[in-house]
Amino acid sequence: MGPEQASALQAQYARRAGPIGLTVEELDFERFPAKNGYPGIPVKAWIRFPNCAELVDGEVFAWTAKAVEVTWKDGPVTYRTWVWSSAVTRREEMMNRNLGERTSRDSNSK
Repeated sequence: MGPEQASALQAQYARRAGPIGLTVEELDFERFPAKNGYPGIPVKAWIRFPNCAELVDGEVFAWTAKAVEVTWKDGPVTYRTWVWSSAVTRREEMMNRNLGERTSRDSNSK
């Protein structure tokens, strides 16, 4: 087994322990109330697990001024956890697709 395979196996076992999300104290919903939106916003998010972190493709349906709740799938299992907003970015391919759709519609309306 090579180093890459060992690293992937370690990450797989760490994920089985479940993600490490923010605590209720860190979220502080009284000072930073949650907002909800639908449809979800496609994102890439760093999710912490015991002994590792993984960049996942997920969606955001809830957020506060400083944190977001990321929903993602790992095989058949759907996870949901709160992370700091700085750990999340919008997925580039979705932003580019939406820009292209706006450009196409704008050019057709002229």
